Amino acid sequence: MKNVNLQQLFYFKIVMKCSSFSQAAEIAYTTQSTISKNISSLEEIIGEPLFIRQKKGILPTQRAIILNLELGEFYDKMDLLLNNPRQLKKEGMSVSFCQNIDFAAAVPELFEAVSRNAFFAAADITLQCRENEEVVEGVLSGDIDLGFILSDTNVANPNIKMQTVISSVPWIFYSANSPLNEKCSLSISDFAEYPIVTTKYLIAKNDYRMINMLPFTPKRIEIVETYDDIPIYLATGMYITLLRPYVYLSNDKNVRSFPLSDDYDLKQGITMIWFGNNKNPYLKKMVSIMSRRE
Repeated sequence: MKNVNLQQLFYFKIVMKCSSFSQAAEIAYTTQSTISKNISSLEEIIGEPLFIRQKKGILPTQRAIILNLELGEFYDKMDLLLNNPRQLKKEGMSVSFCQNIDFAAAVPELFEAVSRNAFFAAADITLQCRENEEVVEGVLSGDIDLGFILSDTNVANPNIKMQTVISSVPWIFYSANSPLNEKCSLSISDFAEYPIVTTKYLIAKNDYRMINMLPFTPKRIEIVETYDDIPIYLATGMYITLLRPYVYLSNDKNVRSFPLSDDYDLKQGITMIWFGNNKNPYLKKMVSIMSRRE
């Protein structure tokens, strides 16, 4: 037994409204033959005629009138689906960030355009933080729709799509109370006499490489337990630190920053990753918006 399709119901609705195959064809931008064939197929499925064909037009049968009334709620829901998506059941996507301090300041910048886009008004977007490798695994398993990881992460799976959304050389951060702030202008060499404070986590994420590529050898490297310890060391005016510009230190009124030149040969950033076969429409839209940031 054949099933009724939406096209047949669409044409049936139009024919019921105008009581004419030819007028229905004009409204639906199709041929009268197409309208007639679809109505005939619908009548065959139902098992009885829906219209009485006459020389001067057509008349709906009692069955057609009842069917049209029964389909009223269905038509209303279809109109709602097509014309008012905000009334639909909420759907969404999952987004995961690598557990890296740099993301604390990057999130507002990354999601500014997304939050203003009406497409996401009905979306239920869940955010979470995971280890870098866990974000990659979550994208592969389908647990995560969109992940944000450090750009130097090795992702070998060809099924994962990648695009860098933020990329920058590091900045040197120092205290507003530092003697450095008394200078009229600063050069990179002015920082050579200061020890650098960093964390165990950042060292594990190639901070030594960042430091070794500076055009000077730091006086000393002080390794602290957590990122929260860094502002304390900077506040003494006796330390500097080397971090990406998308950290919340950049918004601290007690901290000053010195961008390294663009020829500094170590850029790192944030890369978004997603599974290539993921059909989530919110994912597609978010990737499109993020891509336009470049």
